[in-house]
Amino acid sequence: MWRRTVNPQPVRVQSEAGPFRTVDTHRVVLVAVHTVASLMRLEDIVPLLEIDRRVQLVYTQVPDQLGHGVHQRLQALDVKVIPWEEAQRQDFDLAISASLHQMERVNATFRFAVPHGAGFNKLWPLTDWNGDKNDRPVYGLDRRSLLRNGRRVFDALVLPHQDNLNTLRRQCPESLPAAVLAGDPCLDRLTASLPDRDRYRELLGVRRGQVLVAVASTWGQRSLFATHHELLVRLPAELPANHRVIATLHPAIWAEHSARQVRAWVREARDAGVDLIDVGEDWRGLVSAADLLIADHSSISVYAAAVGVPLLLSHFAADEVAPDSIISEIAKVSPILDHAQPLYEQLYSARMTSSVQWVAAAERVSAARGSSAMILRQSLYELLDLTEPDLPVQWAKVPAPRTVKDIDTV
Repeated sequence: MWRRTVNPQPVRVQSEAGPFRTVDTHRVVLVAVHTVASLMRLEDIVPLLEIDRRVQLVYTQVPDQLGHGVHQRLQALDVKVIPWEEAQRQDFDLAISASLHQMERVNATFRFAVPHGAGFNKLWPLTDWNGDKNDRPVYGLDRRSLLRNGRRVFDALVLPHQDNLNTLRRQCPESLPAAVLAGDPCLDRLTASLPDRDRYRELLGVRRGQVLVAVASTWGQRSLFATHHELLVRLPAELPANHRVIATLHPAIWAEHSARQVRAWVREARDAGVDLIDVGEDWRGLVSAADLLIADHSSISVYAAAVGVPLLLSHFAADEVAPDSIISEIAKVSPILDHAQPLYEQLYSARMTSSVQWVAAAERVSAARGSSAMILRQSLYELLDLTEPDLPVQWAKVPAPRTVKDIDTV
């Protein structure tokens, strides 16, 4: 596992702008944002650094096919943003990203990568793979993702679980020295938010005694939203009046098709009573509030199972995920919706399955459950060659997500 073995002289990239500084920071960290999904994961990492007066954070948007919406989100965060072209010209003490591509273009003393899903589950997509379709590697832990010209891109690669380390050893042993077995910060922050379940339900408009059915879709042509979009209309029609349905869609769906288009596509479901978490809003408040999740092979399925929310799979695209991945293991013990049959009885039965799903998820989701903040902060400060702040490290509760209905009535 990774340990820093060199101690380079850190660069002071702000020195040229010294006369304009108020706070004499010692290190400059680039937060490289590819997509809204990756930004959401980086927002779990940034609080470990941003309170430190020795550290200046600078953000940039890395060009990405699914990067629509990043600029607006960065503006809303009121962070310091520099253009990608400028980011490639400057030097940084550390660069942090939650996506892998183009990071070799950043001139940083160290590069630090975190996953933007529940571990590493998906295989390389067939559309981008020229070899044998049955020999596709796990995306993100392979040489194509992690090496450039035979050299590793990242000095620290965060892995949630030992299984991910084993996959890395098999697929890209050159990157083993960079591996940081740190657990899962997304899961730990979700877990920290669970005590606020009643508050999330209240803010989402869920009345006392109502059953909240959450629906989640990943992106792509094998997703729930692509293959079973009619489910959003069927659910409010077939479920009893004491049920609420709230859906959340992967940010890539919004990025590719536009927020206006997505809202229009779900208008019929919304008119029928379904609420939709709006673009860029954190889904973890919804999972914390839910009594049941209907989802596909998305990371949200893994996280819901890991915190004991019963999972009913809308379907399972087995050819898109690694057969030994955590989502595949959860699928083996999860009911799959029969779309030709009435929904209510299937949902009722699915609510009895959470214990076996929890066991399947708990064994594979994190090697350091509850400790990721401590491990990540230690790793970051080792790379920055700074002493850690004398402050406790803990995760803040996630904000309650706003729905499209909320946005429309503002």
